[in-house]
Amino acid sequence: MSNKTTEYIDIKNIDKLVPKEFLPKINLLFNKDIPKEPKTADDLLIYKFAKSKESDIQQYFYNQSKLLQQELKQINRFNEFEFVQNDNGDSSAGNLSQVQRIALFKRKKAEGSRKGFPDISMYLYNNKLTFRDTIFCEVKKIGSPSEIHLSKEQLDWFLKLNSMSFDAYITNNPIFFKNVVLGEIKKNF
Repeated sequence: MSNKTTEYIDIKNIDKLVPKEFLPKINLLFNKDIPKEPKTADDLLIYKFAKSKESDIQQYFYNQSKLLQQELKQINRFNEFEFVQNDNGDSSAGNLSQVQRIALFKRKKAEGSRKGFPDISMYLYNNKLTFRDTIFCEVKKIGSPSEIHLSKEQLDWFLKLNSMSFDAYITNNPIFFKNVVLGEIKKNF
């Protein structure tokens, strides 16, 4: 791994970098979108995650996925839905020295990790329709546009996977994840 710094995308210009047909698969909340006084359950959920780390949002996504998994098993016990967190080593690198970080990323690269690959993969199988699919999701924290760090590699993976006819998403919005991402999965059952 080289000592290059990561190049981040200016979120405010995302519409100029992404084809129109893929833009609905990006849903990011910013600080200005957070209700000052939550009035609904959705407002309260967004308010709760406004100060959370990316990891907390991802854990919520996992828990929502487990609920959907149970629901799909009730429809047909042979249905499958799996949520997998893809470990590229980034989260564990935060507490390491620079030398340890370089060694970790070098090892991860040798093991086949790909920089910028989405945080989450979801695999589904509908037994009745013999239908299989894979969905990908890059998770971000809620913040100002300058606090939401989307790397060039993450955007490249998003574009590549969608161009390959996979569904790939970028979000920090728990309502979007539940209603749209998991909603798309639910439509297949």
